[in-house]
Amino acid sequence: MSMNASEIKSVARTNTVALLSDVFEANDAVQFADASWAILQEVDGQEVWTEITVKSKAYKPTKVSPAFDPYEVAEEWKAEKEMKAAEKKAKEEEKARKIAEKKAKEEAE
Repeated sequence: MSMNASEIKSVARTNTVALLSDVFEANDAVQFADASWAILQEVDGQEVWTEITVKSKAYKPTKVSPAFDPYEVAEEWKAEKEMKAAEKKAKEEEKARKIAEKKAKEEAE
């Protein structure tokens, strides 16, 4: 008997968790859901919990969504980051220009 999609994704998630189990154990991770852990970090004297959740993605296209392609998603993510960085740079340049104009105007008076 072959497995259904839900079972296949569950086995994949379990296999990935097994790959990461030594990391979770070595870092005293706290499991708080079936496939979610929290690891405590200290940053600048402040304790911060980080969350790690293992999810299985769609491996076959459906009527509702395509199969998950990590390479495609990674390219979209990189493009979005580049676009946001360019927007931020443009805003910073505009702000600097306005400050320079204001300073020049004040000096002229």
